[in-house]
Amino acid sequence: MNVDQILDLLEGSDIEFEDDESKMVGHFKHSNLAKHALTKMQEQLGLNQLSLIQSCKTRWDSVYMMLDRLYTNRCAVTNVLADRSITNVAIAKKLDISECDWTKMETLVALLKPLQVVTTVFCGETHSPVSMVRPLISKVIEKHLKINTFDSEVVVNFKRTVVSQLIERFKLNNLTNIISARQVSSFLDPRYKDLEHEEIEVRENIRCKVQNLLVETNTSENRVDNEVPIQTKKGALEFLYGDEVHEVNDVSTQFQCYLAEPQLRYDFDPFEWWKSHEKKYPLVAKAAKKFLSIPATSVSSERCFSTAGNVVTPKRNSLAPENVNMLVFLYQNRQLML
Repeated sequence: MNVDQILDLLEGSDIEFEDDESKMVGHFKHSNLAKHALTKMQEQLGLNQLSLIQSCKTRWDSVYMMLDRLYTNRCAVTNVLADRSITNVAIAKKLDISECDWTKMETLVALLKPLQVVTTVFCGETHSPVSMVRPLISKVIEKHLKINTFDSEVVVNFKRTVVSQLIERFKLNNLTNIISARQVSSFLDPRYKDLEHEEIEVRENIRCKVQNLLVETNTSENRVDNEVPIQTKKGALEFLYGDEVHEVNDVSTQFQCYLAEPQLRYDFDPFEWWKSHEKKYPLVAKAAKKFLSIPATSVSSERCFSTAGNVVTPKRNSLAPENVNMLVFLYQNRQLML
């Protein structure tokens, strides 16, 4: 979701967003005198000495971060603007923000925070599979965008607009038989396997879809095994038991046993869980590897492009392609080598 879409939501919700806040941040960014005065004022007021954040058109959450940082430093900012030895009358009058605007800013920060947090989770480098999308969006709607009795008309309108847009964008009320990769991935994620975020009618369709996928995978594997027989050496226990083999690892058994597993807490690592249960549910684990490897967003790949742009510069434009690939790979996986 970009800045324009957020501004459209604000406009449709009767909450106006003006550029006064952006101009104020720009003033403190370009004036060294105002910047140093703000740092000193933050120290005197016992606030964290953090600089103001300017919004960026390519990142909608920068609007939230700008407003949040500005509202947190409200006292320090207003004191600097009121000091005539630092800010003259013309600039102070131009950058003045009314009490009504500060109240509006506080409201916007509270309303945008859940959207900013869930966006940050989706854009994480690790542990952000596509299985998280529908459960977390549903949780945001249920917990943070629920209309309360004390909400003002403006807030109610905003919440309704955002909820409507989220439901439409992510097709949360889709009751058709078309099951998406997001829904399959959520079922294969042990944190969301009970599908509590889905409609009751859809849950059974998702389970049937996954079971059919497992049957197809098992059938194709058996076909390959029959075409290329593998000679294995019998072990001591296999020799003693002879042909007394009880097959308990078929598709139906694995699927039903996985259904019976308790659902993990939201803060558990699904990859670690599958690492320890892969041998118990080999067919289901193979499907989980396929669907849980899908990232929630394309941010990770875009970061790779940015890394490649930093590696190949005008002064390093003769690097061999294999060297560029290796340098990008090493940088993106540097945390694994520590």
